[in-house]
This record gives sequence, structure tokens and C-alpha cells, in this order.
Amino acid sequence: MWRARYKTALIGGCVGSPALALLLVLGLPRLAAAQRRTALDYGLAVGSTALILADWSQALRIANNPRRWSEANPLFGRHPTEGRVNTMETLYVVWNGAALLLPRTPRRIWYAAVTVVEVVAVTHNLSIGISIGF
Repeated sequence: MWRARYKTALIGGCVGSPALALLLVLGLPRLAAAQRRTALDYGLAVGSTALILADWSQALRIANNPRRWSEANPLFGRHPTEGRVNTMETLYVVWNGAALLLPRTPRRIWYAAVTVVEVVAVTHNLSIGISIGF
């Protein structure tokens, strides 16, 4: 009975975001607790997040030098503002952290894909003279 009222309250708008309400209703916290993570999983998470942070610093350099460089990420646009870069990169870091909630195989595929994409992006940026650092 309590659970039914709690779900109704969440769906009824007591939570600011419908997506958050949906996650809570679906029991995402229980899913996270059920996952078994190894050192490999944490290593992949940390490594891919470090690459996202490197890309973030490079994207800020691009945003601050629009006459010199342009952004290749279509979600940013060719000449993003610092605010857009910070918003999008924050979302990337959050999504990457949330991938720890996935089952083992999809989680590892996610981190491998993020690592490959970020290595390509960061390496390309370095090759055209965009350094890493905030």
C-alpha cells in the first residue's frame, strides 16, 4: 500500500523531473546494488572519464579561440560557448559514471567505446596543437 502511494506521488509530479521519477520507480538503486564490479570495471570507468576530462579541456580551448579552431563534435556546434561546453561535458561525465549501473557486458562495451572515441578526439586535437589542461 505504501509503495503504491509512493509511486503515485512520484508520477503525480512531486519529483521535479519525470525521468528521475521513472528511474526511482523502476528501482535503479536496487539494480546498482546488484551489480558486481571488478578492478577492470573501475579502471575502465576511471580511464574513460580521464579522457573525457582531457577532451573537455581541449573543447574549452577551442571555445576560447574560435578564429583558430573549430569544434568537430556536432552536439557542440562549430564555435560553442564555454557554457555549452561545460554543460555537455558535465553530462558526458555523468552518463559515463551512470554506466557503472549497467550489467557487466554492456558496461564494458560502453567504456571501451567511450575510450576509443575519446582517444581519437584527444589525439586529433593534440595533433593540431590543442593542448590538454584547464
